Amino acid sequence: MTVEEFSNEFDTLLNSYSNITSFGKSYNSIELDEYEKSLFLSSSQEEIIKELYSGKNQNNDSFEKTEELRRSLGNLIKTYKTSKEVEGNGLSSNSVFFNIPEDVWFITYESAIIKARKCKDYEEISILPITQDNYYKISNNPFRRSNERRALRLDVSSNMVEIISNYNIVEYLIRYLSKPTPIILTDLDNLSIDGINTKTECSLSPIIHRYILERAVQKALVSKGLLSKQQ
Repeated sequence: MTVEEFSNEFDTLLNSYSNITSFGKSYNSIELDEYEKSLFLSSSQEEIIKELYSGKNQNNDSFEKTEELRRSLGNLIKTYKTSKEVEGNGLSSNSVFFNIPEDVWFITYESAIIKARKCKDYEEISILPITQDNYYKISNNPFRRSNERRALRLDVSSNMVEIISNYNIVEYLIRYLSKPTPIILTDLDNLSIDGINTKTECSLSPIIHRYILERAVQKALVSKGLLSKQQ
């Protein structure tokens, strides 16, 4: 669905809720400008992605459980790897830091390549994400702390991670769900959504476009008091 189709179908669906008199005149037609419609569409897009990712959707399925859901979010899945460490103050003497892309929303898989243990050249190990509050509990637990099979990851900021490993890390790899670009129906001049003010098509699979449109119209109706949040 192009942004023009989004805009036209938004208006059609929205105004199907208008009250029409017997003479064909609408006294309660709903009018939204392109910026308002873009806000509702972009907000709905983010809500639906989070629901699909977490499994809090109609069928309680996570996004990897079915082919349809994987295809719905497939355009947002990216892979990133780096061997470039950056400066940081760690919680452990074994801490190393890596920058990650700014569009990372949810990390779905991560691993590290570590440098040789005795008879091996390189080896891939898993990474366990933990919170800073739990770090000291975990670091004192021999079954949960970093070891020869796994490293620990702490989030330092939105685009930096701290990896704690007993071995030298050669490369850090993540596969992640990226933050979607907003759906913007037309150039917005002095206004913007997530820092973007130019016409922007929906980057998701067409499979999910209809859900986004219907959710956006519902949100618009709620904002105008024509629909309750429960509906």
